[in-house]
Amino acid sequence: MRRIVLIDGENLVYGLREMLGKDGNRAPRSVMSSLGVRNLIEELLEDNLPVEIVWFGAKLRVYDSTKELYAKSKAAVQIQSAFMNYLQDQKIKFNKVGYLRARESDPCEKCGGQTWKLAEKGVDVGMAVAMLTEANKDTELVVITSDTDLLPAFKAARKMGARIMHIGFEHRPISALSRNSDTNRNITRPLINKHK
Repeated sequence: MRRIVLIDGENLVYGLREMLGKDGNRAPRSVMSSLGVRNLIEELLEDNLPVEIVWFGAKLRVYDSTKELYAKSKAAVQIQSAFMNYLQDQKIKFNKVGYLRARESDPCEKCGGQTWKLAEKGVDVGMAVAMLTEANKDTELVVITSDTDLLPAFKAARKMGARIMHIGFEHRPISALSRNSDTNRNITRPLINKHK
């Protein structure tokens, strides 16, 4: 049986940063640059079968409408480029889907000032398409996400005969995804620390 791992990239990064944070604050994004992602996943799978791993992230671009937005979006592009190389060194494919959306934050209640926020959009749709493209009776889809927007894709892929393994986070289980999977695994803090 063929096995392919599909990673909701920013979702995984957010969850790991949350788990590694202290005093209610998320760990910095830089923790990802020392994490053996492939080794962590292979240990979760609990066997030595070959595995293809695909990381899903947005297509980034530089916005130049303001100096602040230019600086933020340029930094995001540089960080993503370096991280893509880091993943490729671990034999993980980076699939660019969706886009980066820039929007102003809500005004500050004290000063009224606003800053620019960058958010990925459409990555979950790209993952859903990949799940349904790959789904068949000879394939196990290992999906790393906590995004319930993917629930219809989980159900459809299983109807198409694919086996689904859902990998989530021990601190934030998503029962809807777990119930619609054949097997489940959780990323734990000790496991993350082992592969840092």
